[in-house]
Amino acid sequence: MRSRLLPLALGGATVIALALTGCSDGPGMTTSSDSANGAGNGSGAGAGTTSIQFVNPLPNYPAWRLIGDCMADAAEARGVDFNESGPTGQAMDPTTMIEQIQSAIANKKSGIITLPASDAFGPLLDQARDAGIVTATMYGDGADGSGADINVGIDWTELGKIYVAEVEKLPGDKKLGLIAPGDTGIGKSFMDGVKAAVADTDDVEIVGEVYTGDDSAKALAQTNALLTAHPEVNVIATNMGTVTQGAVSAIEAKGLTGKVAFIGNGPDNGGKEALESGAEYRFLLQALCDAGADALDAVVDRIESGEAAGGSATLIDVGTRMATKDDYAELLEQGWA
Repeated sequence: MRSRLLPLALGGATVIALALTGCSDGPGMTTSSDSANGAGNGSGAGAGTTSIQFVNPLPNYPAWRLIGDCMADAAEARGVDFNESGPTGQAMDPTTMIEQIQSAIANKKSGIITLPASDAFGPLLDQARDAGIVTATMYGDGADGSGADINVGIDWTELGKIYVAEVEKLPGDKKLGLIAPGDTGIGKSFMDGVKAAVADTDDVEIVGEVYTGDDSAKALAQTNALLTAHPEVNVIATNMGTVTQGAVSAIEAKGLTGKVAFIGNGPDNGGKEALESGAEYRFLLQALCDAGADALDAVVDRIESGEAAGGSATLIDVGTRMATKDDYAELLEQGWA
């Protein structure tokens, strides 16, 4: 189940919706996988060694842990030096990630892969490209200014249609509340995709939206805020796996299980249990291991081709589908996550 590699038209729809090297002084975790040719200790590569730095936004979250592990496996198979870094906490920390990208640039890595966690990432990745470093983003948009040579993502417009198609299967009028990371970047892309799909319906209305910054600790309070401000909400949808436990707890605490349908992202963070109990209506599945491996392979291919960093981004399409209580176990066995 490998993803498709496509050229990204910069005027098209945006696409999706997962520690520091040795010489850097920023906070975070570091792991390394040295290639067979004996690359060093994560502080930079030897002469002639292809070295890839993955700045993982949430290395302790299962979905992003899977992506990082699959990148490491792909790096070992390709015989390249691979280092992974990222914040040590349970929430994304763009400042730490930026420091780690700056370190990778200073260490003259061959390639950098990351999630663009704020608008500051585009100019920084452009700096990397100016230094001859091939860059890849996970769930960016690949547009001018993104700083990406390669973007691993999903067409948010199509993803919005997938979400709304599941919402429309529910009876009656649907009053939809959205939980997003924020109102810019990935969060805006997710909400724009859903809003575009809702515009083509006559029985779905978006009545509210709240933001968590992809921080699981904020999910309960923000879901409560959504349900309090908009008691008419009968469907909640999110693109973040970090929301599941908090959202389900809020719905249950208000006695709304069976009255408010929750559409989450992934089986982790209580997703499987919520789907089994009926507290969750659907969750999104993605081909995450393929995405991680494909990102690594695409960066190495670009480096080995001798093509200079820069120019139009290339899109690696991440497969997505919704899972139900009846089919999620089989889909997980097939490699979806």
